[in-house]
Amino acid sequence: MRLLTSLLAVFAATAGSSAAFDVSCNSNYASYYGQNSARNQQSLGEYCKDATEDLIVLAFMNGFPNIILNFANACETTFEGSTLLHCPNIASDIKYCQSKGKAVILSMGGASGAYGFSGDSDAIAFADTAWNMFFKGNSDKRPFDDAVLDGIDLDIEGGSGAGYPAFINQLRSHYASDPSKKYYIAAAPQCPYPDSYLGTTLNSAWFDMVYVQFYNNFCGLNAYPTWFNFADWDNWAKTKSLNKDVKVYIGAPGSPSAASSGYVDGATLASIYNDVRSKYSSLGGIMTWDVSQARTSGIAKSIRAALDAGGTCKHDGGGSTTSSTSTSTSTTASTTTTSSSTSTPPYSTTSISTSTTSTSEPTSTTPASCPVSGAPCSGNQQGCNGQKFAICAGGSWYTGSCAPGTYCYMGGNTAMCDWSNGRPTDTCAVSGGASLSKRLDFNKVSLITRPNLRPKPMSAKSNRPTRVEFVAGDITDNKYSTVVKIQTNKNAFTGDWSFSFTLPEGQTVESTSRGAASTNNNAVTIKSDPSSEDANNMAAIFKIVGTFKGTYALPETNSAVFSST
Repeated sequence: MRLLTSLLAVFAATAGSSAAFDVSCNSNYASYYGQNSARNQQSLGEYCKDATEDLIVLAFMNGFPNIILNFANACETTFEGSTLLHCPNIASDIKYCQSKGKAVILSMGGASGAYGFSGDSDAIAFADTAWNMFFKGNSDKRPFDDAVLDGIDLDIEGGSGAGYPAFINQLRSHYASDPSKKYYIAAAPQCPYPDSYLGTTLNSAWFDMVYVQFYNNFCGLNAYPTWFNFADWDNWAKTKSLNKDVKVYIGAPGSPSAASSGYVDGATLASIYNDVRSKYSSLGGIMTWDVSQARTSGIAKSIRAALDAGGTCKHDGGGSTTSSTSTSTSTTASTTTTSSSTSTPPYSTTSISTSTTSTSEPTSTTPASCPVSGAPCSGNQQGCNGQKFAICAGGSWYTGSCAPGTYCYMGGNTAMCDWSNGRPTDTCAVSGGASLSKRLDFNKVSLITRPNLRPKPMSAKSNRPTRVEFVAGDITDNKYSTVVKIQTNKNAFTGDWSFSFTLPEGQTVESTSRGAASTNNNAVTIKSDPSSEDANNMAAIFKIVGTFKGTYALPETNSAVFSST
């Protein structure tokens, strides 16, 4: 199979290359590859045989500056004597995809992992490392051998924002040293603007593309047109971004199971795309998570058809693009509002306006209690009420529910839905003002704020190289949930595994979402059910639920022991 793939890449290169990826188009289709989200992930080269996607994002480098790569079933081999993945099959497929006119970039970050920079010097040094290992530099260990990637994507969903602008600037200086090809910098912020983790970086570093995740949040595709906020990101592109030609993509789930919320069918997504295309010149196309989900559900085919029907660049069927005579009507920086009256919240109002140029802070009128649907508010306030987000429109609060398992938190003046990670889950707050009066049960919940609940990923005692992380979930009264993340850094483990650890004093385990739990005093063992597990796994993520006494604390990671046949 490896030889066949290599020959395929050579044949494609000698037969002639298709037209290269054109970042200026508004009809590009990007999709993430590598996490086997649909459990039927094919080789990278298989997805590049047709003209469906224009750009593939390899997911993920979920550990840096100490590099950890994870591509699920697509790559499970390492360099001899190292835990670093060595992926010759992906390397051949990268060159094959590029020969078909597609760009291939590597995503750094993800929802879980051990990543982040201590400062600018750390980030600059890692930019040099990345150039040497994945681009035109030289390194004794190159995960994709002599394949040269087309860029980097930042999908930062944790940690601090330190160092990222310095990383980008240094990497771009390397890009400039090789005029033989185009290289790109991309990012994947969540739709609430500004993004919690990348907000400052997006305003202070150069980006070519931004794949906004319009899912798992109140501003998702399922909230179109009322709370769908592409206008905010178009305004950012025109007024805040260093690159005034940056392209903003509509990020969509590839199937109903690809996200907790935000999925819309192909026809609805096409309608949203056409509406956005007619209004905003920053549009770059559509992104999906992920390619295995989008291909399995069939929405990928619908996306390609919609993009070709109305975009500025069209496909000839073999991966190349041709210019289209159609043009998009742009919303210029002088435009002040975009109004929608086709769908209204459940209270009396005629339209909702979203400012696309104003940078002033929302006016704050702090109500006497948590934001409640229909209660009075003012200006463009946003707020949180436990698991509900609140937005002021027409002088009244409109509230909606966050996706299951997530809660509303304020990021500056923006309400957003996120995992609790040990934070109180019953707070009340509004933009432009301090937290509101606490509920009667808040004093009980606030006990968890005293201990240090920062996750501490580290190597586990194991019969294979494995990292373990405990993440605080929901904590209410004396009930808790904790997310357990187990990841192998080398070879995949089988479906027959066990995991044990020590509970903090006063805690019990009542259930687990994966396998079966048994306890002996404070010792807990989770045993998998092989019949419901995949034969090979690079990670296991599950939730334990139980009770605690006194102050909640995470289990000590150094007590973890993992074993697999």
